[in-house]
Amino acid sequence: MARPTVLVVDTQEQRRKDLANGLAAFGYEVITAADGEEGKRFAAGLNPTVIVVEAALRERVSPPAPTLPSTAGGGEAHPICVTLAAQEAQTEDDGGPSIPAATLGSEEILRRLRTLLVGREVGLEASARLDSLVGDFQTIPFFDLLPALERAVVTGRLLVGDDEVTLVEGTVVAARAEAARGLKAFCRVARRAEGSFRVVLGPAATAREIDKDTLSLMAAAMEDQHRFTEATAALPDLASTLRLVMAPAFFATQFTPSQQMVLGGAHENNSVWTVLDAVTLPDGAVAEEIVQLHRLGFVEFSEPEARVRIVTDSTCDLPREVAMRNRIHVVPLSVVVGEAIYKDGVDLTPGAFYKLLQSKRQPFPRTSPPTMGEFLTHYRLIAGQRDVVSIHISEKMSQTVVNAKAAAEHGRTEPQQSRPGGATALEVLDSSQASIGLGVMAVLAARLAERGLSAAEIRSRIEGMRPRFHLLFVVDTLDYLARGGRIGKARAAFGSLLGIKPILGLVDGEVVPIDKVRGGKAAQPRLVELFKKRVDPAKPVIAGVGHASAPVWADRLRTLLRESFTVSEIIDVEIGPAVGAHVGPGCVGAVMFQPTDDEMQLVGATSQATPPSA
Repeated sequence: MARPTVLVVDTQEQRRKDLANGLAAFGYEVITAADGEEGKRFAAGLNPTVIVVEAALRERVSPPAPTLPSTAGGGEAHPICVTLAAQEAQTEDDGGPSIPAATLGSEEILRRLRTLLVGREVGLEASARLDSLVGDFQTIPFFDLLPALERAVVTGRLLVGDDEVTLVEGTVVAARAEAARGLKAFCRVARRAEGSFRVVLGPAATAREIDKDTLSLMAAAMEDQHRFTEATAALPDLASTLRLVMAPAFFATQFTPSQQMVLGGAHENNSVWTVLDAVTLPDGAVAEEIVQLHRLGFVEFSEPEARVRIVTDSTCDLPREVAMRNRIHVVPLSVVVGEAIYKDGVDLTPGAFYKLLQSKRQPFPRTSPPTMGEFLTHYRLIAGQRDVVSIHISEKMSQTVVNAKAAAEHGRTEPQQSRPGGATALEVLDSSQASIGLGVMAVLAARLAERGLSAAEIRSRIEGMRPRFHLLFVVDTLDYLARGGRIGKARAAFGSLLGIKPILGLVDGEVVPIDKVRGGKAAQPRLVELFKKRVDPAKPVIAGVGHASAPVWADRLRTLLRESFTVSEIIDVEIGPAVGAHVGPGCVGAVMFQPTDDEMQLVGATSQATPPSA
């Protein structure tokens, strides 16, 4: 793909030269103009793809209604116009992106322009401030993204949650995932790459840790993913403790260095995931060593000591890694599309689901809660000697929690030896939430369980917290909510939208109208204003941000929340099929919970290492 032509119109000579030389060094054809008349003439005669123009000259140079494309290939009738403004824009219009050039040096201005241009090449959208590219692995998978960044000769960082991959001129040179580094970290990032990601361009200050070319690196990651999946299928919960066993052949066996490291971890009674973290080989190879040592009788497993296991349903929209890290068991809802029935998050991913919605030939999707029998099966599977707290989507939106309660009651009438979990406690709780609100609540419940609270204590704590969960969201259209019967009081409040973006919320477990804004760009700032009326910006909050095929808007909302509140942590989710069937693509929202000082000690994130995810 030929790189676009860029027109730079700027009265500041040094800045104009710096931008021209910098862009030319990346292979772009650059034309410069020192005044508005010359810029207007070049814009009309040379048909540049991108116009970079000083704010004072904007009206004289740029054509009307320039736009920022969302995908590579563009095809737009007008060039993209980037304004070199005096300061950061407080509000956005449809005039295209701007850069606060008066407060930034030429190097940073160039980095932001380069970010926008690379976005065109690889099919990613730039953030509102042009400081990063934002995408979603459902739209562009990890193993498609890396070659695209290589072709664009990107130097910078690929950020996936708290993990990152560092590139220099398109080549991966380093990776970090929790305690892991290098190839091990890269394989871990590749294995669990889902949801949103960001690409931040800029010089890489990381020492080279990886020497493989891109194809070899991806092949190694794919092989490790297969080995990890196969091996962990033969392992118990990764939070289980690994114990050393001095079998008769122990001292006569020649162990590999990696096996010796595994045995050392078992001797210290570490968990499986702690051993996976400690051994420098990729996780798949380490998991295979653990399986082999178990088969030889040199290691055994002990169940985690937590007294309580948290169960929720797939409307929580938690990423697999987050659910696995917190040992949350997720019961899937069913999604019905025509004659096809899918299990939410099991055999229908968010990306595949939103593609189905785009097909005019597909009937409108429906959702179905897990049956009482399905809940009984799941409870029997996980209970064992543990108590269970089962937290679910609001009863006003789904019969899921009703069926869970029926399963719990049915279990109590069974003979003790056949009950789910025998004589263990089973608490079922209506969250009065959905999606990220339910997800954050389940995570906090899991942290209470980790700290040793009983099932009854967890239920009591969560019920006390429940009124302080504030979920607000914006939808592109009310059609999905109306067809699914979840619109509640919002239908009468909004009527015909005609350019209005409705802001909705959950109040007492029901979808209700909160506010409305004109145009999508006003929605995120308005959400922040509404949250400020509900939580104290000066005190710590735990937040969640979710979106339905709208990663750029979610990234903008996340940035605004961090700037406006004392955010102790944010959990990011992609809205899955069960919830997406009722809100539709383009939905963006957040939940905020403000704990008391006592609660913060109980539900704050721990500093412990976390288990790798499948």
